[in-house]
Amino acid sequence: MQFQFDAHQQYQQDAISAVVDLFDGQPEDANQLISGLHEQRDYGSQGMLDMSWEIGAQGNNLVLDDDTILANLQKVQDRNGLDINTQLIDGKQFDIEMETGTGKTYVYLRTAYELSQHYHFNKFIILVPSVAIREGVKSSIESMKAHFKELYPGVNINDTVYAGSQAPNLVRNFTTATTLQIMILTIDSLRGKKDTLIMNQYRDSLDGHRPIDYLSATRPIVIMDEPQNMESELSKIALQDLNPMCVLRYSATHRTHRNTVYRLDPLDAHQLGLVKTIVVSSAEEMGSSAKPYIKLVEVQRSPKFAVKLELVCKKKDGTYARRVVKAHQNDNLERLSGDNSAYANNLRISGISVEPEMVEITNCGVLHVGEEIGSNKESVVRAMIQETISEHMRKESQLHHLGIKVLSLFFIDKVASYLGTGHNNLDANGEFVQMFDDIYTHELAKWFTNGSFMPSNAQDARSGYFAQMKGKGKGATMTFKDSSGKTKADDDAYELIMKDKARLLSMDEPVRFIFSHSALREGWDNPNVFQICTLREMSTETERRQTIGRGLRLPLNQQGERIRDKGINQLTVIANESYESFASALQHEYQQAGVRIGTVSQTAFASIPLLDNEQKAKLGTTRSRQIWQHLHEQGFINEIGEVLGMWRPQESGFSLHLPDEFKAYETDIISIVSSCRIESVVKSKKARVHRKFNGNLYLSPEFEEFWEKITKRTTYRVEYDSDQLITKCVKRIQATPEIPPIHIAITRAGVELTRGGAQTSVMARRESEIVGAQPLPDILTRLQEATLLTRKTIAEILRRSDRLSEFIHNPNDFIKMVTTCIKEELAQVIVEGIQYEEISGSIYELRQLMEDGQAEKDRFEDQVIKIEHTNKTDFDYVVLDSAIEEQFARELDSREDIKVFMKLPDKYRIPTPVGDYNPGWAIIKQEHGQDKLYLIRETKSTRDEYKRRPTENAKIKAAMKHYQVIDVDYAVAAPGAWGV
Repeated sequence: MQFQFDAHQQYQQDAISAVVDLFDGQPEDANQLISGLHEQRDYGSQGMLDMSWEIGAQGNNLVLDDDTILANLQKVQDRNGLDINTQLIDGKQFDIEMETGTGKTYVYLRTAYELSQHYHFNKFIILVPSVAIREGVKSSIESMKAHFKELYPGVNINDTVYAGSQAPNLVRNFTTATTLQIMILTIDSLRGKKDTLIMNQYRDSLDGHRPIDYLSATRPIVIMDEPQNMESELSKIALQDLNPMCVLRYSATHRTHRNTVYRLDPLDAHQLGLVKTIVVSSAEEMGSSAKPYIKLVEVQRSPKFAVKLELVCKKKDGTYARRVVKAHQNDNLERLSGDNSAYANNLRISGISVEPEMVEITNCGVLHVGEEIGSNKESVVRAMIQETISEHMRKESQLHHLGIKVLSLFFIDKVASYLGTGHNNLDANGEFVQMFDDIYTHELAKWFTNGSFMPSNAQDARSGYFAQMKGKGKGATMTFKDSSGKTKADDDAYELIMKDKARLLSMDEPVRFIFSHSALREGWDNPNVFQICTLREMSTETERRQTIGRGLRLPLNQQGERIRDKGINQLTVIANESYESFASALQHEYQQAGVRIGTVSQTAFASIPLLDNEQKAKLGTTRSRQIWQHLHEQGFINEIGEVLGMWRPQESGFSLHLPDEFKAYETDIISIVSSCRIESVVKSKKARVHRKFNGNLYLSPEFEEFWEKITKRTTYRVEYDSDQLITKCVKRIQATPEIPPIHIAITRAGVELTRGGAQTSVMARRESEIVGAQPLPDILTRLQEATLLTRKTIAEILRRSDRLSEFIHNPNDFIKMVTTCIKEELAQVIVEGIQYEEISGSIYELRQLMEDGQAEKDRFEDQVIKIEHTNKTDFDYVVLDSAIEEQFARELDSREDIKVFMKLPDKYRIPTPVGDYNPGWAIIKQEHGQDKLYLIRETKSTRDEYKRRPTENAKIKAAMKHYQVIDVDYAVAAPGAWGV
């Protein structure tokens, strides 16, 4: 495959110019103006001068002083909207921050060409932290050579990798050549004990000098790739030994900031469409179980022996969630869990040991740190693997005809989970492999009934890349091992998969699913990874960001062309946590890395282009700070940049009251501030918009069939029911939505990174039931305590409810539901029983709907939300009545399985005993690619009837009866439980 590159991407050109312009004023003929063998000002010592003369070094000759470099730096920072330095920090070291997947390697290689062309700086050392990145850089140089040859036909380049026994001999040519030279080194080739490093050994082949002497004599420009992994004191000393002219530091996650010249943060990258959209698919255990779940998290020695246990704890609202609690000798687990009856049976801490670290629990036995009982971990893992394979096949069925190979990546907890008792991919039999092969075969038959381009054998479709460990003795078998990701064995594994990068993109290579143990280091990625499954805990502070970084890069087709279709470019992360937790933790990781989310920075407006300026100049940092200060004084933002309540740009007559010099930029400023809001749901108000009517939607046969179905007329009659409380309670329980079994919920959700924060929107959802025996609580006692009814009355209600089977599968949620129903009946808030029957006619003719749509008037933006996928609904703006409806509309708009949705017009009304009822939403949902479901949903802030008005409940009750008669799925939708 021949990779194709775009030389005209503005953000890359900006990053390159940011470095080139640092040396503005450097004469092109500097090498002729001065002699590197006699100039002392920039070389440090007479010994170095003598060395350069003796070995004939052709080095980089910088004639600008530090004050000039600082002035250039300030100009670059001003135009790029960065904080302006008052001095050089740590000398001439410059930070270039670029989000993973945006072409960082391309940028710094092309920067080398530009510096050579502009200033005849020809000696570059690329310093990397690992063999993996070294191999990646080497591969990139090879793939880009033809591209750069076209861009810079007059620049001759020679690149070398400093590695192996012959490495010292490579430095002579590098040092004495007069053309562009690039040498790639790992940091380990420079740091360590001086007398053991080859770099520091005197060699006859170098006329009695050391390799480091030759390199330092050239005063190279050092390009550090992922410098945050080279911040140790030994690394800093090694860097000084190279005697660099300057240091260019390229990373997405700088830990130490020096002189920043360019920044492309994650939000910028996502907003510009430079990386894949992040989609989170979560697999987590839902509901609560009566069996005791216990995990030993930690054992503590002081001030006295204690343990940290993860338990399923009962919250104040009656729901259950896993929490870590601290426990001591003889503590009762039922009390620690908030009186969760699952921990009854006298479960107590009977023993704590610190050597070895373990705890003994009565009636449960011994747990060591990290061990757990009572979980459904295997079911969760299986669900995650199934979701990954299913999503992969869905994606590949969409993209195969476009020549795009789809890859999926699994990160596993230990190598044994993949290999089992086997030694390689051919005989691997670990638990993950067994699950994968079984699920792959099943999913392949489901998705491709008439043959497939996917491998028919699961073994051919998967491959593992792990750190290798050779056994002792002659002829010993090569085995694999768990590793930290930072060992030499890891480097070997990464080198293998980096070399396989192009092959993995080919349709001729059957492997599509990659398993790895410690592959979260920088440099390890593949543009066609569309799914990442994390079959282990997300533990570190940067692991989520590192994880998505392995697949953020935009994909390639078989011609090596980059694909820039946002409908295609989605990276699905299958995680063992909720998508809300993932998004929240990811946002925290970004904030810890210095990425502004939720506030307006003082430099936010610096990149706004100046009007009528042919030089494409920008407002810059100084003007940006002036605008920020004005907004603060006007009360639009507070002292840390948070947007305040006075920010209402959609309100008629709203104005920023900007000074005359900035009035022309008001629209740009409003747009930037709106994208930086802390709460993305807070929208601008009352700006007028014209809704575009999508009449073609109404003309389709699919919509006509849908509309005829949901507008069928009914009539009703009301029967007064004088039964006793038991009858009322039974009816109430029977009308309550079905209690789902304890299950694994698979939720695919888009994560949108905005200046207001990381936002999620569900795209699809399915559930898998966990079936298994479990101890059941005493339901009669629990209900008696909650309702004060007699055991006999409760028993009769349960018997007549005919729903005890749900209690068996999900006891705690069932008890909570029954308790709520009985309490509401006792409060006499039940709606009388209503009976509907179908009659001829329509409540709202399609002809009338079309006419009303064409007569649609302009509306204010505080009443609407802009729809992205306008082919799915009848207007490009949907009318809203509440923030809840806004959330629901965003979900429907983003969901791939929702084919049609619309806010029902006011004329769509159902008669009820308490007045006509106008439901909220009509939806067509597609399942399994074929089946269509017609849904009507009413959005409310809660599905809990106890928290709604009686008239609302009466209308909802009546609507349920109405839609049951005409066979349409109706339900209440609420945040966190949309029910679609």
